[in-house]
Amino acid sequence: MTQVQQRSTPRLSKQRRYRYLMYAFLLGGVAVGLGLRVLDYHVLSEAVYWVGIVGALVVWKGTSITLFDERDKAIDRRASQLTMTLTGALLVVGASTARLGTHLGLVDVPPMVHGALYGYISVFVIFGLSYFWVRYRP
Repeated sequence: MTQVQQRSTPRLSKQRRYRYLMYAFLLGGVAVGLGLRVLDYHVLSEAVYWVGIVGALVVWKGTSITLFDERDKAIDRRASQLTMTLTGALLVVGASTARLGTHLGLVDVPPMVHGALYGYISVFVIFGLSYFWVRYRP
């Protein structure tokens, strides 16, 4: 009986290592960028931020190993659906409260809140357009 030779680094171990590296670039760039921004190094902050993003993209697309499998994609879909559902419910309640509170004179909603609400509405419009594009494209 012949023995099966195992590679020195199994595929899942490599996949995990590259994913950690990708997230380290991304989170490291954001964290160091925020730290530099607090220290008033704004240009260097943006440069470090973009180095982190580009580094993460290089790891993600530059490796021959698939970093995300079907299970990861299913988790992403469920998390995205939950996020859209909760954000939609909060948007409906928040927008209604802001409108009624303003018209009844109970609260004075700052214009920035109205801008944020329109920003959330634009996210749902983009989602709807993307959904129809993916579903009905030729």
